[in-house]
Amino acid sequence: MTFNKKMNIKIWLSVGLVTLMFFLAEILGEKEMIFPETAALVIGAWVSPKHVWRTNREKMLLFMSIAAGAGYYISAYIEDAPMYLKIVVGMLVCMALVLISQTTMLPLISACILPILTEVNNIIYPISVIILTTAVISVQILLEKKKLKKVYKYKPIFYDVGLEIKRWVFIIIVMAVMTGLALWLDLKFIIAPPLIVAFCEFTYKKSSVRKIPVPILIMLSLSAFLGAFTRLLLCTALHLPLTVAVIGVITLVLYAMKMIKVYFPPVGAIALLPFIISEDELYFYPVEVMLGGIVFVVLAMVFGNLVKTTPLPEKKAEQGEAK
Repeated sequence: MTFNKKMNIKIWLSVGLVTLMFFLAEILGEKEMIFPETAALVIGAWVSPKHVWRTNREKMLLFMSIAAGAGYYISAYIEDAPMYLKIVVGMLVCMALVLISQTTMLPLISACILPILTEVNNIIYPISVIILTTAVISVQILLEKKKLKKVYKYKPIFYDVGLEIKRWVFIIIVMAVMTGLALWLDLKFIIAPPLIVAFCEFTYKKSSVRKIPVPILIMLSLSAFLGAFTRLLLCTALHLPLTVAVIGVITLVLYAMKMIKVYFPPVGAIALLPFIISEDELYFYPVEVMLGGIVFVVLAMVFGNLVKTTPLPEKKAEQGEAK
């Protein structure tokens, strides 16, 4: 089977899952069923030629579920706390989950922060995240069996503890400041959850995306515009269902990634987020994403250039054997 045929199958499976998610949410009248990060999950687990995150399937499901549950609980049951405090607490939870899991499963950040930022108080949200993550994992297994996806072998990460402390102190400080600005200026999507995921990805010094920061920023900005514009045109002006508009958006995003051969999962989530926010927020959404993206990427690039890394334990062992 040719590369293009394999890729087309994976793309249309991705379109199918995203479409099904929106279709069920619309016919059941449950907006909380929509998890935009599903687009990121299918890009990272199905569409991208390489497995994007260092994690196994058990940890992926477990920690995505815990993160979604934590975000829902913070949003629904800590009602008297200000939004600022909720988001900072949510980020601390995310830090703990990433470190405990010994993975780079950064989409869990979006799973936790999204319900806080959008003030979700329906238990269906974490249930939906669990079901969708399970679906992504199940199809990934099928793709590997059918040789449409290369089998990924997970190796636990041995952290450089000093570097990880520096990284997460930096991330939490930046998020504390950016959250304060976002809420003070009433521009909350400068901290859109997929942007936070992108920010964290850029702090990894060896991340491949650090080589192409400008194309990534352009992709994030254009995807935000595409999502907002499509909803305003097709749903608001022409009164078409969200599902119809989403099919066009996610298809365009996935084929654009195929064309330029850059598979950055947060781009998909950024394109779908406009379909769950209020209509009034759509007009400034692309600008907020662009501004937030620029600040996050610049700060992360600076951090990566300043910190010093030391060989991880498994790398030290390999070097010793080579000698």
